[in-house]
Amino acid sequence: MTAIKISVIGAGSAQFSLGLVKDICLTPGLAGSLISFMDINAERLASVARLAARYANELGADLRFEHTTDR
Repeated sequence: MTAIKISVIGAGSAQFSLGLVKDICLTPGLAGSLISFMDINAERLASVARLAARYANELGADLRFEHTTDR
C-alpha cells in the first residue's frame, strides 16, 4: 500500500471532519496515510484533530494526523 496525504480544508467543522475520518479509518487501502486538517479557527481545529486521532487510535487505524491554520 502506498501512503497518501489527504488534506481537509475547513476541518474545524467537527460533523464533516469526523465523519470523513470515520470513513478513512474504515478503508484499509488508506492505512499509513497522513491526514492534514486546515482551518482558520485554531481552537476548533485543535479539538477536531484531537478527536480524530483518538477515534483512529480506538479503531486501531494506522493513520497520522497534522493540523495547521496555514493553507
